[in-house]
Amino acid sequence: MMKSFASSTLNLIICFFVIINIINVDDVSDAADFNVQTGSLQITSPEAIRQTADSAIGDFGVPLYGATLVGEVVMPPTGEERGCAPLSKQLVATSPNMPVIALLTRGDCFFVEKVHNAQQAGAAAAIIMDNVDEGLLTMANPVDNPSVDVIAEKVVIPSALVAKSVGEAMRGALKEGSRVVAEMDWKESISHPDDRVEYEFWTTSNDGCGPNCERQAAFKRDFKEKAIKFDQGEHTLSTPHFLMWHCTNHESVSSTTDKEGCYSQCIRGGRYCDPTASSDEQSRSEVMGGGGGIKPVLGREVMAENLRQLCLHRNAAQNGQSWVWWEYASRYVDECPATGSGSRGFGRDCSLRVMDDISREFRGAIDLQKIESCVGDVDEDLPHPLLDEESKLQAGSNQRTKVILLPTIMINERQYRGRLDVQSVMHGLCAGFDESTEPAACLSSVIERNECTRDNDFGGCWKSDSAGTFHACLDTFRGYRCECPSGFRDAAGENADLETKGKSCRDIDECAEGTHECDQTCENTVGSYRCLCAPGYRLPLDRAGFVSGM
Repeated sequence: MMKSFASSTLNLIICFFVIINIINVDDVSDAADFNVQTGSLQITSPEAIRQTADSAIGDFGVPLYGATLVGEVVMPPTGEERGCAPLSKQLVATSPNMPVIALLTRGDCFFVEKVHNAQQAGAAAAIIMDNVDEGLLTMANPVDNPSVDVIAEKVVIPSALVAKSVGEAMRGALKEGSRVVAEMDWKESISHPDDRVEYEFWTTSNDGCGPNCERQAAFKRDFKEKAIKFDQGEHTLSTPHFLMWHCTNHESVSSTTDKEGCYSQCIRGGRYCDPTASSDEQSRSEVMGGGGGIKPVLGREVMAENLRQLCLHRNAAQNGQSWVWWEYASRYVDECPATGSGSRGFGRDCSLRVMDDISREFRGAIDLQKIESCVGDVDEDLPHPLLDEESKLQAGSNQRTKVILLPTIMINERQYRGRLDVQSVMHGLCAGFDESTEPAACLSSVIERNECTRDNDFGGCWKSDSAGTFHACLDTFRGYRCECPSGFRDAAGENADLETKGKSCRDIDECAEGTHECDQTCENTVGSYRCLCAPGYRLPLDRAGFVSGM
């Protein structure tokens, strides 16, 4: 709970935050209002418990979006099944080189603590079995718990919650001495319909509400370069959004004091309020260390800036430049911090200065007049259409889930689960592209593992020799596919199906077929050809793929 709020307005937001607190406590089961993002768990052995079940992706760590993990399920030593303390022994698979999937039981501590302890004991992933019969829920981190936040930052493995019956089946087999092998599958956790990914970043313009806001500010700085590059290349369409609550619609607003506090902390007659900022100057000053002449950032100021950023993005997107928001947002957190003042502090003056700088630098990318017109009078006691749109998106519908946590990232209308860092979010975005349409950045070794080079077997596709000088394995973000490389033709012909495609490739003799571009003499080579000149002649310049015979 945010302690900086004055008691007179605390009751206005308690219902907003109680949902968050419920879903983050490990021993409370009511998480119906929080969207559950699922992956698939397939138990492949022993045969007696073979099955496929849904699993709820944890809201921390690094889900392997677009990929699968096959591992041996291992339980901690007797008495340590819940994993609430560092495990006394390393978790080891019976088969060499087989990844370990830790099986833990829910209860007694936070989910993230269990997963961290499993990671420290050598697990490549963690499965937590529910301890009650109920629907799946999302494992999330507790609110305002710095010690757990530190642990969460260290978790780099994926995790999932499974139903009690599924967990008991695995636990029973293990206790009987059976070897349990399972496949955790995230391939369909994020939809991937086409060659463009649309994603939303639900955030706040406030960088002064503690570690959570600081992490969001840092992400805006760190992710800016990739976000801009992807948007400019039309690989993605990014949209910022801002969480809010509604003072005038809250049933607990009854007293005159509450209503006055509501109007002073919100904009547009109490209709739109920010949940991250302080409700009174004294408490906010205490949170920020007090003294120093720093003017505290109030809820209405944050909400006004959120609206400015929405208007900026709307204007930029209409001009095909949605990436401008990332440029502005990253500069704003640096140049207009909550700890600043005047034209170098949080608020309208600093905002307009940053917008003006960007407009001059990027030749009118920002139209200040249109943005100011869009914002309008924040004290006007009337609805704002743009904020009403935000409110509807936040509330969710039958087609999309509601948003109740900051930050939240939605990728192709699916909620992203995992760490708020560049590599993890990039992995999630790349999983949103249809296979083989992902940009080159998604195939870098930092983002995904090249399945073609693993174990040097090239995925079972055709290869010209044992070293794979030429091969038909085409690496994709979700794995690989067999496709004869340039200069070769599929032996199965144009009608090759998925079973035969890329399994046998023949060199194309460009010289014999007349598809070469040589002026005089053509000499075929494996996978290509080279041009030769008659005595007394030479090629004017060498081109890629062609070698002069001189």
